[in-house]
Amino acid sequence: MLDDPLLHAPARPHVPDDHPHGPRRGPVSAQLRRHRAGPVVVGEWSVYYGRPCRFLDTAAGLCTIHATERQPQICRTYNPYTCWYKRAFGGESDEFVWVDREALDRIGEQVAFDEHRTIVEVPSWEDLLASAAPPPVASAAAVSRAVPLTLGPTRLRSDAPAEPQPHSYDDLRHPCDDCGAYCCTRLVFPKPRPATNVELDFWRLCLGFPGVEVGIGGDAWSLIVETTCRHLDAGGRCSVYGSPERPLRCSYYDEWKCAYKPRFGGGDTGFLRMGLDEFDAFLADLTFDAAGRVL
Repeated sequence: MLDDPLLHAPARPHVPDDHPHGPRRGPVSAQLRRHRAGPVVVGEWSVYYGRPCRFLDTAAGLCTIHATERQPQICRTYNPYTCWYKRAFGGESDEFVWVDREALDRIGEQVAFDEHRTIVEVPSWEDLLASAAPPPVASAAAVSRAVPLTLGPTRLRSDAPAEPQPHSYDDLRHPCDDCGAYCCTRLVFPKPRPATNVELDFWRLCLGFPGVEVGIGGDAWSLIVETTCRHLDAGGRCSVYGSPERPLRCSYYDEWKCAYKPRFGGGDTGFLRMGLDEFDAFLADLTFDAAGRVL
């Protein structure tokens, strides 16, 4: 289970300004499959990605790269005696509330807004606990029954960019017509650029999960999680288009300024995407000082 250190943000998950899936009443993850959100008693929200690590033997529940150089350092030094996962996923803690889409709707009915759409009243912690969703399945065997995710093509820095094709003004009027619905099939979490070997090690941990990439554009880094909006139909269209169910951020999204299509469909020569293997090759080219800072 990939959790809060990279997908964690105060109040609610951070979403790019131009992301169409901005929530109406809560975290964007509630709109997407295999994701849940949850506040803790101190008022912070986190997003949880429910997929098994690629190195997990799901039948035995054991790490297949344990005590090898491939195992991230953060896994080697993790203290099981202070583990929070078992308490939260086993439903033993009243300090955390699981929120799926249905629970979010229940909570939303208890939230009050002013005329500027600013939250002015929220339910008590006891009311949140009463509205909570059940904890996700903790069994590795049960999780392994989920359909595996696949990644799109990864473009390395050494790849030659595609030759740009000329288009007329009218050709560009409807960019969504030939799009792969990239904004509806992945979440993008902007993150600070890692500056140490410890921070880079955690990115290696994240990339061990299926459907996860790192995106780099200039000095900006992003954690990219492949998933699918529950409202996307088999034809790649929004099944709630034009209805009140559609998030406002989707309704008012300016497709002419979309960054998803050039980044994930090709054309953005300044954006690099890497999976775990490419990231390990990338790390081999870096140098560090004695304190582990990237030079």
